[in-house]
Amino acid sequence: MNFKDAQLQRCYDSNFLELDDSSGAPNPIRALIVAHDLFFLLEGAHSSRVHEAIASLLLPELRADLRRWYQRAGAQTDAAAVELREQLSQLAGEKLEQTDNLSRARESSPLKLKETI
Repeated sequence: MNFKDAQLQRCYDSNFLELDDSSGAPNPIRALIVAHDLFFLLEGAHSSRVHEAIASLLLPELRADLRRWYQRAGAQTDAAAVELREQLSQLAGEKLEQTDNLSRARESSPLKLKETI
């Protein structure tokens, strides 16, 4: 993956080379999220590097990998990770996280769920 910004490129490249824990393969989604988080922390939400990382995460060719990232077991649920997931979900126009049966039941019929409890 190629970026306009040299610092973003270096950050992505150094994190891409680290292997994904589950598959043993390099993971572009993890590398993009690490780069996003770093520049978000250093420069804030309006950083051009943050915007470029988000745009890359939303590329059509990475969408399936992005879904798998958020649907994997052990996906991060800290406040920053949830906020990024929600932002990406909104921009992508789809829920990227995995929903369990209870969550689906709540979304489809909150009254019926209360009646069953």
